[in-house]
Amino acid sequence: MARRFLRIQAIRRRNRLLKIGLSFLLLLAIFIIFKVNQTSITALISHKTNQTANQLNNNSATATTASSTTANNQQASTSTVITNYARYRAYSGNYENSTGSYSLNFAAGTLTTKQQLFHFDKVILHPDGSLIINVHENSDYTSGQTLYLSILFAPANKKIQRNWQTNTPITDSSDTAINRFSLAKSSDGGKTFNMAPAYAAFEQNSTTIFNEN
Repeated sequence: MARRFLRIQAIRRRNRLLKIGLSFLLLLAIFIIFKVNQTSITALISHKTNQTANQLNNNSATATTASSTTANNQQASTSTVITNYARYRAYSGNYENSTGSYSLNFAAGTLTTKQQLFHFDKVILHPDGSLIINVHENSDYTSGQTLYLSILFAPANKKIQRNWQTNTPITDSSDTAINRFSLAKSSDGGKTFNMAPAYAAFEQNSTTIFNEN
C-alpha cells in the first residue's frame, strides 16, 4: 500500500514537471515568434520610412532642378534695358550702306546722318547680344514732325538668333565679322516699331556695316 502510494506520488510529480516543462517550451516558442515578428515589422517600417524619405528627397531634388532650369531658361530669354549707353562706346563709329552713311556715338547717345541728329531714347539688350536702340529727331526736314527710328544692332561676332518682337527664329546671313545694323520705323510716335524689315535686312545680308576707314 505504501509502495503504491509512493509510485502514484512519483507519477504525479513527473507529470507536474512534464507540464511545467511543456508550458516553459510553449512560452519560449511564443516569445521567439513574437520577437521574430517584431523584428520583421520594425524592419518593414524602417524600409518604408526610408523609401518615403528617399522619394521625398528625389521629388525635392527634381523640383529644385526643374525650378533652376526654369529660372535659367527665363533668365536666358529675358531682355534687359540698358541705361548706361557709354558701356558700348566700343561700337561707336561710322557706318554705311548703299544709300548713305551714319555715325553712331554711344557715349553721347546719338545717331547722326548727313542732315539729321537723333538722340537715344531707350537701349535694350537681347539674349543673343543684339541691341535695340530707339531714337528720335525733333526736326524732320520733310514734314516738320518728330521722327522716330529703331536701330537693330548686332556687334561683331554676334549672330542674331531670333526676331525678338515676334519671338521667332531667324537665319542671320549678315557678315558677323563686323558691327552692323538696320533701321525700323514707327507709325505711332515711337510707341511701337515695325521691326520686320530690320530683321529681314539681317536675313538678306543688306545691313548697314561698320566702316573702318
